[in-house]
Amino acid sequence: MLSTYKNTHMMKTSKFLIMLAVIAAFFSACKKDPIIEMPVIGDMEVGSANSKLAYPGTDIHIEAALLAAETITTVKLEITPVEPVTGWRFTKEFTEGYAGTKNAEFHEHLDVPADAPLGKYRVVLTLTDGKGQVVKAESDLELKYDPTLPKATDFTLEVENANELHVEAKINAINKIARVVVEIHGGTYEKEFEYTDAAMVGTTSFDFHKHIDITSVPKGHYHVHLLIVDKANKENEFESHFDKP
Repeated sequence: MLSTYKNTHMMKTSKFLIMLAVIAAFFSACKKDPIIEMPVIGDMEVGSANSKLAYPGTDIHIEAALLAAETITTVKLEITPVEPVTGWRFTKEFTEGYAGTKNAEFHEHLDVPADAPLGKYRVVLTLTDGKGQVVKAESDLELKYDPTLPKATDFTLEVENANELHVEAKINAINKIARVVVEIHGGTYEKEFEYTDAAMVGTTSFDFHKHIDITSVPKGHYHVHLLIVDKANKENEFESHFDKP
């Protein structure tokens, strides 16, 4: 019995020593080869309120939070049809506003061609960092036809006297206009201006004409989004841009 106990004890001791050696080797390897943090794409949003819907002849916004331990090199956006749909494809690499940063908000508006085939699409956002590490985020997208969406034509911007932005558009909404929002963003500046003019709300067509004070807006390049929301809570967004001298 004593011999059996000694043998069992020696075997347990040997296994314990081997386990300690393995753990020590593991931590030693960790010290020599630290874990490289991968970049991250989070909170990806496709379409208004992440509806994953778009309409030919309008634009679609795509947003995401970009995080990288190393600096960002490029951000690539691809939209491809899902069989049996064929036709519209979009591919573009973005560097301005993203390259050289570690944390950035990807926020782009894309024009959907009026003749883009309806159906299912796939959206892929690819982030590459300074170490060549690559991460991807994917989302569904569907192109639909909706003749009742509010529309804006002749959407124009003009900077007047360096401190005033003239915004003009012809708005049509079958379901009647509820409100219009003008968003200006660029660099670290972002601000919204909401309009619910009594003369506009409840009408099906309106000549939208506003002068926005941009005295506090720093010099630079800016994007302007014109969001139209109707009484049926349907919305459509249009984009243009201007330079503040």
